[in-house]
Amino acid sequence: MKQFLLNFRFLAIAALTMIAMSASAKEFTYNFMNTLPSEWTSNPAPLAFESTNRGCQYTSSATLTLKGAKNVTKVVLTCSSNLAGKNTIALKVGGKAYGETVTMGKETNVEKTFTGSASGDITIDITRVDKSVYISKIVVTADEIGSNTGGGDTPGTGTGEGDTDLDPNYTYAEPTIITPTGTIGSNTAYSFVQNNIRVDVSTGGQSESYFGCNAGNSITFTASKNIKAVVVNGYVKKEFEAQSTSGTIAYVDASEDAVETNPVLAITDVDSKTVTITCEKQMRCYSVEFYFVENPELGDDDWGDDEFNFDYEPNVATTLNITFTEMEAEDYSEYFGYEYTDLYFSSEEYEMEVAAFVPYNEETVLAPGTYEINDSYEVGTVQASPGGDDYYDYPTYIATGFQYDAEEDAWYYTQSYYVVSGTLTVSKVSNGTKFEINGKTAKGSTVNASYILPGNADAIHNAKQEEAKTAVGKKILNGRVVIVNKEKVYDASGRRVE
Repeated sequence: MKQFLLNFRFLAIAALTMIAMSASAKEFTYNFMNTLPSEWTSNPAPLAFESTNRGCQYTSSATLTLKGAKNVTKVVLTCSSNLAGKNTIALKVGGKAYGETVTMGKETNVEKTFTGSASGDITIDITRVDKSVYISKIVVTADEIGSNTGGGDTPGTGTGEGDTDLDPNYTYAEPTIITPTGTIGSNTAYSFVQNNIRVDVSTGGQSESYFGCNAGNSITFTASKNIKAVVVNGYVKKEFEAQSTSGTIAYVDASEDAVETNPVLAITDVDSKTVTITCEKQMRCYSVEFYFVENPELGDDDWGDDEFNFDYEPNVATTLNITFTEMEAEDYSEYFGYEYTDLYFSSEEYEMEVAAFVPYNEETVLAPGTYEINDSYEVGTVQASPGGDDYYDYPTYIATGFQYDAEEDAWYYTQSYYVVSGTLTVSKVSNGTKFEINGKTAKGSTVNASYILPGNADAIHNAKQEEAKTAVGKKILNGRVVIVNKEKVYDASGRRVE
């Protein structure tokens, strides 16, 4: 009897201990559908966000980091992959492996669970071999995350490790401006706080006139309240490109040479206490403005860029009756994260590019039906042309008036017709699939064009995802209209964006 009572007492104490332990743990939930949560950093930043389905998209390997986790017992990732058997996800807590490395299948919004017992920074290593990996949600079971040590009623809202050097009651000016704090050298990691803004640079330098980060590194700005916008006055090296962990980022076009201007970069709608900018080339900040109430107005004059126009279209309206003899089709849906099929028609006198926000169909390229040409950029429509500039035109448009330049050994066209309304009709006919474009152009011309695709769509389909960045056109990327051309992304005013 004594032995039984002793065992019963031991089990009771053990049960109470387990209850106490489970009561101290909380679930911290982080949503990655529309933006990177402020508690997390990502190197590099996600390519885009598929807000209605799979969340943040990675087309390269990356590391996600969550600072200061205490007593982590479980981490659950909701993730997706467009390829089976190659892309992997591995976790570390406190620098040590946590759970087993997961090899992903071709799957959508599947939970991957990692269990263990450890404390420290959580790092998630995404090894992307091909196509895309997506993260839509992460749930961490732990006692504490960063500075979030409250009762746990609102998990996932902590400000992260290191915010203790900021005054939570600080009153920010509109804008709050920070400048260099002194010479510290170069090629080093450094941090400083000025006007209650913390600056963290992974590798870079600071002089009397600027602070900045090196190529391939990042700079993080943190405040004690949500930042609305960041505007950088500074300098960027040739071929500068950048991504931000939240908000809409725009920057000058430095494809031809280095650029020094104000602003050189801006991020609007940050709506987070912290934002990280990952720079492919060096960026120097002469001064940085932070807005907390509303976005600043940055007109075209601030950036020195021109709007697109319809100047290459003839002023005299005409009727274009065209029978195309060839068509190429490219499926860019995987790269852009939404349905997008690019059609390129050609004949002896005309070429026409059509941008359809329509899924690629293996048999008929686009499913039979009638698709309206407009500027809504909604699924099931065809893009109305926004016009062009001195170098490129953007779909949907027709090129004609071809001339040969013997010196450059190249063909050029001299006239464009920008289709701004109408319909694209796809129908099955006895000898294949018929495409009919009936529309109006920007200056009143009428377009009646057709093409018959013989047999199966595989005869012309040449879609390679690794070539998607060469697409030219106006797209919806990360919830906004952008122009993509030759691996570069621009907003509707010609500013470089990511």
